[in-house]
Amino acid sequence: MSQPTLSQDTIYLSETVLDTSVEQSVELDYFLPDYCPNIFKLLKTSITPVIQSQKAAGNQVVLDGTAVVRAIYLAEDTGRVCCVAQNVPFSKTLELPGECQNPIISAVPRCYFVSGRAVNQRRLDIRGGVSCKVRVCCQKAQPVITGGSGGGMQFHPLRISMCGPRKTGSKAFVVNEDLELGAAKPSFGSLLGYSCTAVPSDIKLIANKVICKADLSLHILYQPEDDSARPETMEFSIPISQIADVPGVTEDDLCAVRFLVSGVSIEPRPDEDGSNRILNCEFTVSCFCTADQNQDVILADDAYSTQYEANVSTRPAAADRLIQDADLTVMTRNAIDSGSAVSSVCDAWASFGEASVQYSEGTLSLNGNLEVSVLCIGTDGAPFILDKTIPTELKLLTGLSAEEISFFPCVEVLSCGYAILSETSLEIRAELRVSGPVYEKCRFTAITDAAVNEDSPREKDPLCALRICYAEEGDDVWDIAKSYSTSMAAVMEENSLEEERLPARTMLLIPLIDG
Repeated sequence: MSQPTLSQDTIYLSETVLDTSVEQSVELDYFLPDYCPNIFKLLKTSITPVIQSQKAAGNQVVLDGTAVVRAIYLAEDTGRVCCVAQNVPFSKTLELPGECQNPIISAVPRCYFVSGRAVNQRRLDIRGGVSCKVRVCCQKAQPVITGGSGGGMQFHPLRISMCGPRKTGSKAFVVNEDLELGAAKPSFGSLLGYSCTAVPSDIKLIANKVICKADLSLHILYQPEDDSARPETMEFSIPISQIADVPGVTEDDLCAVRFLVSGVSIEPRPDEDGSNRILNCEFTVSCFCTADQNQDVILADDAYSTQYEANVSTRPAAADRLIQDADLTVMTRNAIDSGSAVSSVCDAWASFGEASVQYSEGTLSLNGNLEVSVLCIGTDGAPFILDKTIPTELKLLTGLSAEEISFFPCVEVLSCGYAILSETSLEIRAELRVSGPVYEKCRFTAITDAAVNEDSPREKDPLCALRICYAEEGDDVWDIAKSYSTSMAAVMEENSLEEERLPARTMLLIPLIDG
C-alpha cells in the first residue's frame, strides 16, 4: 500500500516581524547667525522629526531622518517675532529576524521631550529626545495541503478569502514651484513655521505601474518685512502627479497610496516691484504604494483515513483579507484654557502623536494625543505661544462584521483652526486624515503534511454496513464522519444533507465505507 498522493497550493501569510520603538537624543548648541537680531525672550523651542528614507536590505531595516530644531523668539529692540531652525540628521539600523520580501515598513517619529534656554542674547542650548515607532509586516509564501487521494484519506475543505501576493513600490521626487503671496498680504520678511501635506486625489492602475495624483497643501506662518507688523499666514495648493513602478500590479488590485513630504525649502525673492512677494519652494516628496487583491482559496484544515491511523501535521496560520482602503477625514473640536488673557490669535498648528487602534463590537476607533500650539497676542500687545496636549478618541468605522481587524493607520493633520470663546478660552478645530488599508485577520489551521500508518489498520466489522447516529442541533457532519471512520460526502448523500452543520436534532444513517 502506497502513501496518499497529496495536492498542494501556496498561500501568503501575513506576519508582523518587527514591532518596536527606537530613540534618538538631540542636542544642539546654536549660535545665531549675524543677520538675526538678539534674543529678548524665547517663546518656544520644538523638534520635528521627519523620516526621509526607509528601506529593507537583507535582514535589516535602515531609517534615515532629520530632526528639525526650531526656536521662536522675540527680538531685543523691536519685539519682532523671529525664528531660527537647524536640521540635525540621524540614522537607525534595526535587525529583522530574517530576510523579508516586499515588506511594509511603518515608521512614525515623534518628539517626546524638548527643552531650550537662551544662554545669552546670541546663543541657544536645546536638548530633546525623538522616538520612532517602527513596525515591519511581511507576507511569507507557505505551501499547504489542499487535498489528496489514496490510503482512505479524507480531507476537510476550508473555503477562505485572503490576500494574494502583495505588491509594493515607492518613488522619491522633488517638486519646485514659485508661489506668490496674496494681494492683500504684506511682503515676506522671514519664515516662522510651516505645515505641508500631500493628499491623493486620483489613482490609476496599469500593468506594473501606479499613476498617482495628489494635492500638495502648504500653510506658512511668516513675519512681514515691517518689524511692527504681526505675523501673517498664507495657504497654497499645488497639484502634483507621479508614476510609481509597482511590479505585478494590475487594474484589478486595490492600491493604497501614501505621500510623505520629507523636506520643504522656502526662499523669498523680489517681484517686479522689488518686494519679497515670490516664494521659491522646493518640496522633497516620497510616494508609497501597496496593492492587494483578495483571492478565494480552498485548502484542507483537517484530515483522517478511513482505513488506517493517520499522521497529520498542522500549523496555525493567519492571513489578511482586505476589507477596504480607508481614507477618512474627521474633525475635532476642543475648548482649551489659555491661562492668560488673549486679544487675538495669529496662528494655530498641531500634530498627532503616536496612534493606537481599538476594535470592539464592530467599531474601529483611534486614540492618541493632539499636540496643539497657538501663537497668541496678549491684552498687553505681547506675543506668547500656548502649548496644549489634547487626548483624542475618534470612531472611524462602525458596523464591521470581522472578528479581528488589522489596521496600521497614517494620521495627518490637514488643517488647524481656532476661535476665541472668551478672554481666556479658545476653541481649537483640527481636520485629521486617517488612511491605510483595513484587513480582516483570518486565523485557521493549515495542513502541511499527511501520511497513513500502514501498520495500524482500523478495525471494522465486516457484517456491518450501516449504523445509526442521533445527532444534536449544531453538530458538524465532518466530526460525525470522522468519529465513525467514514466519509463526510457519504453521510451527506445518504441523509440528503445540504449543509455541514445540522440545523436540528436528527437521526443520521452512517454508511461504513471501505476506502
